[in-house]
Amino acid sequence: MTTLVLGIGNEWASDDGVGPEVVRRLRMRWQEEGRLQQQGREPDQGVVFSILAQPDLSLLDQIVGYANLIVVDAVVSDQPPGTVHGEMWEPGVLATRGVQRASSHGFGVRELLEMAAVMGKLPGRVELWGIEIASTEPGQGLSVEVTAAVDGVVKALVQRLEANS
Repeated sequence: MTTLVLGIGNEWASDDGVGPEVVRRLRMRWQEEGRLQQQGREPDQGVVFSILAQPDLSLLDQIVGYANLIVVDAVVSDQPPGTVHGEMWEPGVLATRGVQRASSHGFGVRELLEMAAVMGKLPGRVELWGIEIASTEPGQGLSVEVTAAVDGVVKALVQRLEANS
């Protein structure tokens, strides 16, 4: 089964860069283990890693053709920084959990996934992984709490990807 792992976030807005950081570490681990998809292979054979600075309409075309989609992004709710949220996507799931967009992205992941579903572009299985953040202030680098959560999310995603391959 083909899986797209997508990290969303602005690396110049402190903790908002957590999605790309998780995907970079996951890609590195996948590569070290010799499982990284070779360029030129068809996208229906493995795992593809991608990073977006912010969710936008290009996401709709990017997710087409994948059986599974895993999205990793920064979130804000009433939980302490570093808290990990993992949910299967369904309409309304983010709103019922009190999860809000962590940054000023024009579109949010929720809106884009709902649009993709209406357009028939949504992969069959969509997982959302959010890490509660402390700050989106300008500057590179993650807060201590968010950094501490990254390794756990990478480990969980490795297990999930191994189970699906």
